[in-house]
Amino acid sequence: MTISDNNKKVLPLPNLGLSDIPPKGIDSEVLSSSISQGNRMTIGPGIEMKGEISKCAVLVIEGEVEGTVQCQQLEILSRGVFKGTAQVETAEIEGIFDGDLNVSGLLKIEKSGSVSGNVFYNQITVSAGGQLSGKVKNSGVIESSGEIIADKEG
Repeated sequence: MTISDNNKKVLPLPNLGLSDIPPKGIDSEVLSSSISQGNRMTIGPGIEMKGEISKCAVLVIEGEVEGTVQCQQLEILSRGVFKGTAQVETAEIEGIFDGDLNVSGLLKIEKSGSVSGNVFYNQITVSAGGQLSGKVKNSGVIESSGEIIADKEG
C-alpha cells in the first residue's frame, strides 16, 4: 500500500495487522508494561462483589469484596474492605481485612490498615497506627526500622 502527495512523492506504508496497533490513547510502552504485569484485577470504589477470585497475579480492592481469593499479590487500598478467606504470596493492607488470611511471604499493614481474624504469615510489618487482632501466627520475621514487628501469637 502507498500514499502520494499530489503525485510528487510516493511513500510506502507498512503492512500492519490489528494486533500491531495499540488502542487509541494508550502509549505502546504503557501497553507492553501492563501486559507484562500479568493478570491484574481492580475492584473499584463503590463496587460490591461477592464470590471467588483465583489465578490472579494482582488483586487491588478499593470497593467491597466478600468471598474467597487466591492470588499472588493482594492490595486493599484505604477505602477497600475484604471479608472472607484469602491465600496470597504478599499482602499490603491500607483498608480493612476481616477473615482468614494466609500470606506465604510478606504481610504489610499500613497506618490506616486493619486486619482481624485468623492471620498466618511468613513475614510482617505493621506501621504505627495499623491494627492487627485475632489469632495471629508466624513462621518468620523481617527487620525494618521505624516499624512495629510482630513475632508472636496474640
